[in-house]
Amino acid sequence: MKKYKILKLVVVIIAASIALNAAHAQEDGATKLDTMVVTAAKMETSVEKTPTNITVIFSEDIAKMPNCTTINELLRQVPGLYIPQYQSGVANDGVYSARGSEPSTTGLRFLVNGIEFNKGNGYTVPTRIPINDIERIEVVKTASAEYGDQAIGGLINVVTRISDKPLEAKVGMSFGDFNYNNYFSVINGTKGKWEYFADLSFSNSEGYQDDVYYDPENIYTRIAYNIDPTSSLEFHGSHMASKGAWPDKLNQVQFDEDPSQNPGLADEFENDYNLAALAYKKKFGDDELQVKLITKDEWVWMNYGLDFEFDEWEVFPAVTYSLRHSLGNMKNSILFGLEGRKHELKTEMWTVVNGVRKTKTKNTLREDNSYAIYIVDQCAITDAFTVTFGGRFDSFEQEQTGRVNPANTVDQSDQAFSPKLGATYSVNDYINLFGGFNSGFKSPARVPGAAYSADLDPERVLSYEAGVRGVLTSWLFYNFCGFLNQYNDKWVKTGTKSTDPFTNSGKTETIGLEVALDMSLENGLFANLNYTYQEAEYDEFVEKGVIYDGKRFPNIPEQMLGVLVGYNHEAAGRLSITADYIGERFFDKDNTLQGESYCLWGAGYKKSFDQWQPGLTVFISASNLTDEEKVVYGSGALGSESLVPVYGRRVIGGIEISF
Repeated sequence: MKKYKILKLVVVIIAASIALNAAHAQEDGATKLDTMVVTAAKMETSVEKTPTNITVIFSEDIAKMPNCTTINELLRQVPGLYIPQYQSGVANDGVYSARGSEPSTTGLRFLVNGIEFNKGNGYTVPTRIPINDIERIEVVKTASAEYGDQAIGGLINVVTRISDKPLEAKVGMSFGDFNYNNYFSVINGTKGKWEYFADLSFSNSEGYQDDVYYDPENIYTRIAYNIDPTSSLEFHGSHMASKGAWPDKLNQVQFDEDPSQNPGLADEFENDYNLAALAYKKKFGDDELQVKLITKDEWVWMNYGLDFEFDEWEVFPAVTYSLRHSLGNMKNSILFGLEGRKHELKTEMWTVVNGVRKTKTKNTLREDNSYAIYIVDQCAITDAFTVTFGGRFDSFEQEQTGRVNPANTVDQSDQAFSPKLGATYSVNDYINLFGGFNSGFKSPARVPGAAYSADLDPERVLSYEAGVRGVLTSWLFYNFCGFLNQYNDKWVKTGTKSTDPFTNSGKTETIGLEVALDMSLENGLFANLNYTYQEAEYDEFVEKGVIYDGKRFPNIPEQMLGVLVGYNHEAAGRLSITADYIGERFFDKDNTLQGESYCLWGAGYKKSFDQWQPGLTVFISASNLTDEEKVVYGSGALGSESLVPVYGRRVIGGIEISF
């Protein structure tokens, strides 16, 4: 019955929105959705033509937030997106859940300026994403025919700013609790036919729990040469190296005694990630050809009682052609795409005695090849009514050779067709209705390297959504959306150890609602609110004779609420306050281990002296002001819990100098 109530609520909200907007439709100064250009669909379009509840975070939105140290902090108030706060105790965690999907390191595709930044096996590392000069962030929370595998939970595209000046630069430093320090520099400019951008940062920090640390260094660069007015060649490069140590998980007794303790030895890790990509773009009138070649070389070592070492590389060529033409009075844009991927992952494990490697327990070589072809058509039937449809065909082959244990030898192959259909309708300049059906899949090649993946079928999803967005007045933007996600062969971890394999859970289903309001007044007051309600349950899942139908999926909060309020004064500076509420959730599939709801408060102050030469900005920000002691992430069962605490109160202050 709850599901039908949610669907009815969506209909009521859409109807009420239309009624409210009718009273404001003629108000001058309202911002139209068609001014928001996005590129997440691999061809430029506007929000009002996008048949999904896309979230676009602009640089002016980022400026209103308390100062952020990673991309995760910029994304936490996106409706429908759940990011557990440091679920392994340090900031390198890239765990995401979109619309009730399992919180995972491999369920979301990250892009920077359209270049894929996931590791070859799909893993995401948020500290690798440049955040010091962002123009906008585009967040899609549903599977996409344009992106296919690795994007079953959606995608996030970070677009860095392009300066029209010959040279702009800024440097900054910040310091805070847990011995945190960070240094960064950015250069950005356009000179003649050249565009260049580089973001360099490095930081050091101890963790909330004892004997934990994280020391990443990161550089991203983009260099573009505009060959002529119709063509350009771009180089994208990324290097990240880091060292750190994760804490051990806590049981309930240890958590109640002292959540900041580390009950065992810290688990150390070290990594080195490198990416190089070339992108060629050529326009033929309104049409455009894009050719990309992405290469990756990645190495990771970590110790979890066993010594793990992962060495992988990937080559990923892709070609797209966007054709824009008219069909009678209808404007039509068609995107054709072809992709290939060759990925190799070597996984080795050793027992360790007194810090010395002893017996090699695993040595597997996983090789996977895949290709995909897709087509997406966006047809403007009228200026107000747009239909989008298309599909994607994926095929993959995977060979895993067990060099120590022959049982780890696996050969797998499969194919998938993922259709999509959507539509948008602008009632007027201030009301935009949208709805769509999307589908996607994820191949077993994206299983983390330590997990054995024999007999694991691809995960598939069918996604449905409908909603309304627009502006109530010149200062209030809104969106409401209802969604339903149905997963087949959902991946479920069979245990809490990193070496425990995955299994398919039959069917799971998530139904929910997203709401967002964004207010900005001329007197300097601003606020935004986002709310998510989601029911994520097993539908058909039996394991070892136990039926889990109707049980809630672990680690997914039923409700989330985020609030940001602030005031900007030209002379006094900008003050902002945040509140993030995370509702109750279960940590196990038996639904016997439950986590309490909690609310984290934060605040930030920033003052810029733009009239100075060089310009100066000073800031201070605080998170978890009330020092909440709650569990952010967990697994296990009653009496044998494996819990991760919320990061404790932290205050950071710093300066930025711009030239």
